[in-house]
Amino acid sequence: MNTWVISGCSSGLGRCWMDSIITEHQERVIGITRSAEAADKLVQQYQDLFIPIIADVQDAKLLKEKLIKIVQRVGTPNRIVTSAGYAQFGTLEDLSNEQIQAQFKTNVEGTLNIIKPLLPLMRELESSRILLVSSMSGVACWPLLGAYQISKHAIEAISDTLWHELKGTGIQVGCIEPGPHKTGWATTYARRTEIGPGYDAEDLMKRVSCGYKVEEAAASLPFFWKMFETPEMPRRISTSRQFVEFAIEKAHEKIQDWRAAYDD
Repeated sequence: MNTWVISGCSSGLGRCWMDSIITEHQERVIGITRSAEAADKLVQQYQDLFIPIIADVQDAKLLKEKLIKIVQRVGTPNRIVTSAGYAQFGTLEDLSNEQIQAQFKTNVEGTLNIIKPLLPLMRELESSRILLVSSMSGVACWPLLGAYQISKHAIEAISDTLWHELKGTGIQVGCIEPGPHKTGWATTYARRTEIGPGYDAEDLMKRVSCGYKVEEAAASLPFFWKMFETPEMPRRISTSRQFVEFAIEKAHEKIQDWRAAYDD
């Protein structure tokens, strides 16, 4: 039986994926959440297959202590999924440095705070996998999502760097880039800053919408499981084929830009 560590397990895609892991596969999850109330409800629902860690992913010291303590009791996990994060809306001009730092501290440092304490232990396993949760915003950019996009581009870099650094070990690394899903990402859990007078707020609000269909969270499950059920973990996967085609088009545009700069 696999043992998983999942951050952001009490809501959104993390909650959806954890439910599938436990109910469909009967595998154990060490779930990280800031909410003691949510943790209690999850224990009641999943019983012994859910082991809570109540901590903020920003707190590296506390998180490491709790992770190591639980691992000593139940064994080293061979699956990590870093789902914790939030979206900060606002133009880069209007956001304070503190807001940008908070976005980075949760989405980027929080991801590393989960992975780093477990790497020395996972090296001792024959086989294990780490899934970093990026976003369409880790590949492309829209207005009003600068802080979030900076953080998710960083997740892409972390994934690629770990892939190189852990090559040759039993630890495989991949990255998932979810499209729009009904998770409360842009509503319930988002943080927003008022758009300043130097901008056409109505225009920016129109352009921040990618125009793709917003899917139910469960629509992401086939893509999620592909990262764990294939013999070799894909380096990256998106939950939206429409976005993949868009990203390929934009990648070709970048290639043309690079070549044009040398051809002039």
